[in-house]
Amino acid sequence: MEVKKLIEEFDEETIRSFVQKNSDYYLAKWKIMASSGSKFSWNWAAFLATSLWLGYRKMYLYAFIYILLNVLTVIPFLGILIWLGLWIGIGAIGNYLYGKYTYNKLLELKMAFPNEEEFKAQAARAGGTSVGGIFIVVLIAFAVYIVLALISYSMMGHYSYTNF
Repeated sequence: MEVKKLIEEFDEETIRSFVQKNSDYYLAKWKIMASSGSKFSWNWAAFLATSLWLGYRKMYLYAFIYILLNVLTVIPFLGILIWLGLWIGIGAIGNYLYGKYTYNKLLELKMAFPNEEEFKAQAARAGGTSVGGIFIVVLIAFAVYIVLALISYSMMGHYSYTNF
């Protein structure tokens, strides 16, 4: 499990410099998760702000996947179950996803920058939070929904309502 590897392979100072805001919270959660082997740990920010939280923490791929899966919520009845599953699911595994992201990013940086000082400097630059990331996620969601609307509109254009 990546969270356990994160705690074992990287020192707290490096993790804190990457996470920056609320590093005490995440370190405490990840230590508990690493010792228990669980991927579940409740995160209110991930639950309440889901895709915005993912963008704020610079996890753009997860945000994109979440937005795409949200498209399925238009399915009658099943859609509400999908929505609830995604909403509660991200709240329940958000800390794990962020720990996994942190581990993978630090590992990538460690390989790219073998010099310890340079690695730590790059970790501090690559990590942290991003208010701009929130806007990126909003733009991604907007783009996905515009594309879907255009596809839907173009499909409707092939049918004539006068034929009914």
